[in-house]
Amino acid sequence: MGALAAEVMSGYKEIDRMTIADLHLEAAQKVAAQCRGKASACSINVDDKDALTALMKWHDAVANCVGPFFRFGVPILSCAIAARVNYFDICDDPEPTLAMLEMGKQAEAAGITAVVGLGATPGITSMLAAKVHRMLARMTELHAAWNIEEKGDDEPNVLEYSAATVHWMKQSSGRILECRGGKLTQVKPLQPVELRYPGRGTRKVWTVGHPEPVAFSWSYPEIQISSCYMVMPTLTAGIFRELSDKIDRGLLTLEQAGHQLVDKSRDPSLIERLESAFYQLLDRPRLPFLFVIGKGELQGRKATIAAAIKSFPPGMARITGIPLAIGVHQFAQNKIARKGAASPETALDADAFFAELAPYCTYPVAAPPDGILEIVQEFD
Repeated sequence: MGALAAEVMSGYKEIDRMTIADLHLEAAQKVAAQCRGKASACSINVDDKDALTALMKWHDAVANCVGPFFRFGVPILSCAIAARVNYFDICDDPEPTLAMLEMGKQAEAAGITAVVGLGATPGITSMLAAKVHRMLARMTELHAAWNIEEKGDDEPNVLEYSAATVHWMKQSSGRILECRGGKLTQVKPLQPVELRYPGRGTRKVWTVGHPEPVAFSWSYPEIQISSCYMVMPTLTAGIFRELSDKIDRGLLTLEQAGHQLVDKSRDPSLIERLESAFYQLLDRPRLPFLFVIGKGELQGRKATIAAAIKSFPPGMARITGIPLAIGVHQFAQNKIARKGAASPETALDADAFFAELAPYCTYPVAAPPDGILEIVQEFD
């Protein structure tokens, strides 16, 4: 994700020079070689705060792609504040998202902009939320979702163990943050919800921990209810709940659960059952890959609005890294004026963001610049 972001950023005329920093110098050099002669490489251990702060001081902005963010988000932003360098990241964990947003006064005092969570989800979902918020008056609910039934690219659908699987296990276990009654509340994840999607119908989805409820409640204080959902077959949800229970009982670490998730996803008998479950879903509404749903008032009537991205960059590296690059680009173009910490939905202009994202949106088919989004409404 960081490599894709760096390569895209190197194509912007507003960016003169870049430093690619990684724990392993050779990895940084490989990325720098793809950056149009604008980048140099260096080795850095982000746990060395003094060295990291010193490196940051030579730059105008830092794009943080070091995960998991529940470990590295707050410390790296602290270094950016100390270095007085503007900050962007792809944070996808709710607790550090809240902690970094609460560091807004420190960032403002340092005279910097810090945009937290500018990837796919959050990031693209954040920009979809901004579109919905602009349409609705007195918005009371705002939810984000991603659909693991819909592939994000045309690569083989094989789950590999990575930091992402550990993140998945963390956000499916313990307690997660959701907005209830206008306040962030700790609740149990993987709860079934019957979700009505305007124009498509109702189907079961599952709650999961993610930054959107935190960010949305921070950005739009009028919201009373906010959750993040995974769209998946009930059989898949059962696997997540089984692993979640073992984590909560202390029988598995997050890493062990992540490995078991990979193993279960490759079980031939499970694959057959999942295919059967998928075909049973054909008579139920299929939902988009990434979407948000908001409730409020439209033209004086109660309404629900859904916003989804129909065409997007292929592969999670692109769909996450390119939004980060666009955010840095908008900053370099002086399109982000606010100081302090903010989520993308209030820091960036949604129309400008999607206009810049559109040329990269080629999956499942390329769409015209004004055709990558689907926005539908339904009066209650």
